[in-house]
Amino acid sequence: MNITVGFDVTFMNARDKVGGIFQYAERLISMLVSHTGMNIVAMVPAQDGNIFESLKGYPNFKEIPIGISALFSEIVERENIEVIHRPLQYYRRCTLSVPMIITLHDIQHFHYPEFFTDEKIKFRNIFYKRSAEFSERVIVSFNHVKEDLIKFYGIPFNKIDICGVGMEEPKSLNPSILQGIKNKYEIPESYLFYAANTWRHKNHINLIKALRIVHDKYQQKISLVCTGQKTQDFFPEIEKEINKLALNGVVKFLGYIPEEEMLLIMSNATLVVIPTLYEAGSYPLLEAMTYSVPVICSSVTSLPEHIGDSRFIFDPHNVDGIAEKINLMLIDEKLRKENIENSRRQIDKIKWEEKVWTFVESYRKAIDGYNRKKRDISFPFSEFVCNYEFLLNSYYENILNKREDIIKRKDEIIKSKDEKIQRKEEIIRSMQKSLSWRITELLRKLAKL
Repeated sequence: MNITVGFDVTFMNARDKVGGIFQYAERLISMLVSHTGMNIVAMVPAQDGNIFESLKGYPNFKEIPIGISALFSEIVERENIEVIHRPLQYYRRCTLSVPMIITLHDIQHFHYPEFFTDEKIKFRNIFYKRSAEFSERVIVSFNHVKEDLIKFYGIPFNKIDICGVGMEEPKSLNPSILQGIKNKYEIPESYLFYAANTWRHKNHINLIKALRIVHDKYQQKISLVCTGQKTQDFFPEIEKEINKLALNGVVKFLGYIPEEEMLLIMSNATLVVIPTLYEAGSYPLLEAMTYSVPVICSSVTSLPEHIGDSRFIFDPHNVDGIAEKINLMLIDEKLRKENIENSRRQIDKIKWEEKVWTFVESYRKAIDGYNRKKRDISFPFSEFVCNYEFLLNSYYENILNKREDIIKRKDEIIKSKDEKIQRKEEIIRSMQKSLSWRITELLRKLAKL
């Protein structure tokens, strides 16, 4: 069965390839195209085509830029799409014409609510939950996420598919440019490495505190190099900690840098450290393992499963324990070699060419389940989308109204009055075409009385 899968990846940005979800979507689509022969239609933002430049030569791949008012039903009919997968936690567009699937990466806010504003928690609990309920299937990468969805959102266990991520052969790197890159960023010979956006749960501060102990207690004068987006809400706190511990110049945050530069810096690190407090899955960990770099990680969620050997994990809350593990990996050459050998064995278990077929099976389940519902006259199929879609439309109507207020205050956002009117009409037109918008028209009128 040669399925045609539509991917809603309108959240992706070719100029800003930051974060694990971008990597997840990019690699999954690439592996489906190259290893399964399935027909893949990637729906990308209208202003940002060419995200999948490397796939343009494949006859089974097509990239379609779509605007804010695009309707899935029209694209589905034109491209003969049989199932839509959005590799993100919630939908912005819905259709009843084919089954829809999301990847729900995590519901971390139940474990660390202090890392989220009340507004963000409310958004997640409404849209993540409703999206999962509406989906024909829900894809997760790990069993702990499946257990969370069952416990906190009541999603039926037999609706959730565990489709683990895989790893391909490491990209070949050009070592001749390494020294130039190290000169560019003023990177010393020996350094620890950590790639992560500076979100609170990434636990940079405990890693920096551990580095201070490594310097003082173990007399290991090693630097720390970090890459990833510097978030506005938390990076200033990290800077304060660096200043407080007198580690200026020893800890370097390079921000987001080109992938080849990041991989060269990572692959030549003395040790990669992943101290995160919560992680649905860690590409930096897997990449370090793939490139045969000594790596240690925290004892949370899926990380112990990936690294597979308890000698190479630590409690991310225990700063002294992190420092002790770092020091041990720096001084014990035999342990470093065993670490690399362990990584090779673990990576051999998660090759993409095998993992990708679990996604294909999930797509088949979605299509079969959808077709059964359409044949079942007792199933209220036309009502299936209403709750979610009405909520979605109402939410974006509020966003639209707020946007109008911003436009009035800041002329530089949209200077032309005609543009404002046209943009509003486009969004409203898109909403009014939807099933639930028409169904709930009477309710909205009554609510205004």
